Amino acid sequence: MAILIAFSLPFARLTPVFIVLMVVNWLVEGDFKNKLSSFLKNKYSLLFCSFYLLHAVGLLYSQNIDSAGFDLQVKLSLLIFPVLLSSRPFNTRAKDSIFYALISGVVLSSFIILIRASYVYFTIGENDFYYEVFSYFIHPSYFSMYINVCIGWILINLLQNNRTVLVVNNLIILLLVLFLSVIVLLLSSKMGIITMVLMYVFFIISYIITHKKYLIGILGLLLLAISSVMVIKLVPEIQGRIDRAFSAVVNPTPKSTDAESTAVRLLIWNAANQVISENLWVGVGTGDAKDALMKEYTKRGMTGAIEHDLNAHNEFYQVFVALGIIGFVLLLSNLYFPLIFAFKNGNLVYLLFLIIIILNFLPESMLETQAGVMFFAFFNSLLCFHKSKSKD
Repeated sequence: MAILIAFSLPFARLTPVFIVLMVVNWLVEGDFKNKLSSFLKNKYSLLFCSFYLLHAVGLLYSQNIDSAGFDLQVKLSLLIFPVLLSSRPFNTRAKDSIFYALISGVVLSSFIILIRASYVYFTIGENDFYYEVFSYFIHPSYFSMYINVCIGWILINLLQNNRTVLVVNNLIILLLVLFLSVIVLLLSSKMGIITMVLMYVFFIISYIITHKKYLIGILGLLLLAISSVMVIKLVPEIQGRIDRAFSAVVNPTPKSTDAESTAVRLLIWNAANQVISENLWVGVGTGDAKDALMKEYTKRGMTGAIEHDLNAHNEFYQVFVALGIIGFVLLLSNLYFPLIFAFKNGNLVYLLFLIIIILNFLPESMLETQAGVMFFAFFNSLLCFHKSKSKD
């Protein structure tokens, strides 16, 4: 079931069904005494579950009970996967198979949206090779995040020359990475592109340090810089989004929430700051975050944010609004302590995964949709709880 979950994530259709089947399988297996013991002995499983349980506590002082109940339903993966994967952790071979399933799903989904965009272009002449109209199955920010995790996993295994995992020819691997990189560019998520470029810089520098190939490394960095400039100059849509984002940061006084997305976020974050200051300790409640933001948008005349029913567009702000400083600190703990754990254990895949998650939490409320929650909860638990090679 875990392989089917990973494969189906880029399509965002059958994943909840596979999760239910995985839970049923876990229940049918029995052996609850040992499972419960493994779960309770693992401090990270308790940490991860506590974040969901705090949302359940937030239900008690929510005014909008329907919204709170829906939010708990969306976030249920935050409870399910820590319980399942800490009580029955996968070994390294199974973990790698799951990553292959994710890559397969991402590649198949990419081909489908490319074919769809090509069909639209050649039949009715519309350009669907860009941003939201291109990403047919899920929002481009989420799909870019999935792809970047896949690229990172491939590059780490290449850097470590892990031939037991990457069994195909290096040329095929490089072509796959190039194909996925092009898809990220077409998706045009600003954070997706930034994350991808930062990954390439990190891996080139790591290659220079580990292999002492200074000339090749410097040429690689120059090629990356030249390629980035060429893409920005040759693709008007990407250049326009970057220029507008830069202008919004340089001149952070947007007048309308109908403006460019970065400018809109600045307005939303200012509104969120006000809501937080009025509900500092425990927030407004699990189901009332968006209602509280809407009231503040109304006070400020942010008609665009109201019309588009916008959340905080930042997971840290979103949690702070809903659950106050307690929820904010718990969210930070769910990221900080696993980061330290991954760093101390030399788990580069988990370390990179967490960094990608943190970067994507900054411009998006990733845990407000199933596409974000299921991906984070599943791979966070998989990478944290999997048995190392020494334990296999």
